[in-house]
Amino acid sequence: MTPFPHFVKVDDSIEEVERLIHRYEIRHVPVQDEGRVVGIISERDLRRVVNSSLPAVDRARVQASVIMLADPYVVEVDAPLARAVSEMADRHIGSAIVLKRGKLAGVLSVTDVCRVLGELLDDLYPGGGGDAAA
Repeated sequence: MTPFPHFVKVDDSIEEVERLIHRYEIRHVPVQDEGRVVGIISERDLRRVVNSSLPAVDRARVQASVIMLADPYVVEVDAPLARAVSEMADRHIGSAIVLKRGKLAGVLSVTDVCRVLGELLDDLYPGGGGDAAA
């Protein structure tokens, strides 16, 4: 999980979303309204809008709420990782918003899960044992 993630407010511009994604090399940006998570914007969502020939000037006026995915998958920080990962796979999504007592605590991404899996496999098969296609 990426703790203390960067986020935008519903009325921030997609230009701000784009700035965060590029500056911090992240792929998912939570969207908040009055401190409550209400959506998420992925790098792919942003690219889709930007590549749709939306002029750069309009990017400053289009709000995050227009392109966000409302009601993203949300888990509490103490939720079992296996359950969160299974749900992400079932939903075919690349991230989950992590809350701690209802407040934004982090973003769990497929990249985070792959990193943990790699570490687990290294522990189980020291020296690189095991097949990638198994």
